[in-house]
Amino acid sequence: MRVAGVLRPRRRVAVAREEVQPLAGEPVEVQTDDGACLHVEVDPADPAQVVPGAPTVVLCHGYGLSADAWHFQRLALRGRYRLVLPEHRGHGRSTRGPAGPVGVARLADDLGQVLDVVAPTGPLALVGHSLGGMTIMELAVRRPDLLERVRGVGLVATSSGGLAAFDHGLPLLGRHLVRWAEQALQRTAERADVLERGRRLGADVEQRLVSHWSFASPVSPEVERLAARMMGATSVGTIADLLPAFGTLDESEALVALAGRAVLVIAAERDLMTPAAHGRTIADAVPGAEHVLVRQAGHLVMLEHPAVVTARLERLLARAAGDVGPGGGDEVVLPVAARSRPRRVRR
Repeated sequence: MRVAGVLRPRRRVAVAREEVQPLAGEPVEVQTDDGACLHVEVDPADPAQVVPGAPTVVLCHGYGLSADAWHFQRLALRGRYRLVLPEHRGHGRSTRGPAGPVGVARLADDLGQVLDVVAPTGPLALVGHSLGGMTIMELAVRRPDLLERVRGVGLVATSSGGLAAFDHGLPLLGRHLVRWAEQALQRTAERADVLERGRRLGADVEQRLVSHWSFASPVSPEVERLAARMMGATSVGTIADLLPAFGTLDESEALVALAGRAVLVIAAERDLMTPAAHGRTIADAVPGAEHVLVRQAGHLVMLEHPAVVTARLERLLARAAGDVGPGGGDEVVLPVAARSRPRRVRR
């Protein structure tokens, strides 16, 4: 195992003082087989900057978020890679589709249909955070034809199962939290409009709660607002549709299917949504997977410590393109901002 400071990405990204402004690409609307309309952002590669042999990079966001969750990674990678950023049904600018429970299998089918439209040929690198990672794992089982084209997989702050037993940072209560939330949302589903008005009135409280469950170290107010804005824009109905899926998640079959590809697993030390130990489980199940544990990081690690995540993704993409060796192994990262003096220690 190696313990290291952050590897700097090629392009440093600054955070604006006022707001983290959404990035715009080429919008594509994909109609699913059950009538949902999925919004997809596509950033074309610049022929002058493109990495030889580079795959199309697909960035899948997590539960309650949107494509903006990948803001900093998108800034760093655009131009050199063709980027595809789909938004799950009911999230961002995608429609919810038929009402009712939505499982990870449905989201994997959605992703497959998106790729059939926007990336029908050529090599792929699939990167997913949280629910996005679960969706990618499920896709590996449901679409072996697409899996044949996948050269690299990045799984960030996600889980392959066993979340029903996790306490979400609330000892004694946390194991029952999801079930209580499911029951409450079911009882109030017909009064979702009332809940939405209540959320707007309590926006400041919601932002504090989002920050508590998303970050483990200080972040800029702009990043806090971005996270809260994404969560606040996700309807109660969408939250209710997907919540039951986490308790029954089991992607152990998918981990076997990922063998033989460049796989990166990034876990956040203080993740209250998908515990770091679940990242270790995924990495152990995939031979040759690279496992990175980020210290002092919460669930939204790609926003909290963007340079760390971007650097590791760049390394993954280099492996996927065949520019470097197979990689693998373990790394523990203490971000530079969290240390008094930068240093690198290997053991």
